[in-house]
Amino acid sequence: MKKLLFALLLIPSASFAAGEFDYNNAVEENAFAELSDLEKFVEANPNQSITSIKNNHSELVEGINLEENTSATLTAFTEEMPLAGGFWWGCCLGIVGLALVYFITDNDKEQVKSALIGCVITTILIGVGGIINPFGWF
Repeated sequence: MKKLLFALLLIPSASFAAGEFDYNNAVEENAFAELSDLEKFVEANPNQSITSIKNNHSELVEGINLEENTSATLTAFTEEMPLAGGFWWGCCLGIVGLALVYFITDNDKEQVKSALIGCVITTILIGVGGIINPFGWF
């Protein structure tokens, strides 16, 4: 009976999955045609900067929105950790979260301290839970 109900539940999802998912390679080729010319130029002239390409070869970047700021950090626009504060990274991920906060925030003392507090709180709670009910995880 369970198998029948499960099969009946899968029928509507299968009908949604059978919708039209046409992949048209020509559309993607047209979208990236402008970039391929720019890519060929950059490969041929690796010493060119984005500013010199914009100034001297504007026809290559015409119609392309180029971002000049290529900051590699996740916190380029915010002062805190992305998605949540350092406390939650340390609390949910433990020592791994603490390491992530340390490296992502470039050793921001307040965020690392907050992540350490979250890590210690989680360790204490799990430790107390293990002492009270050691087989509770099974």
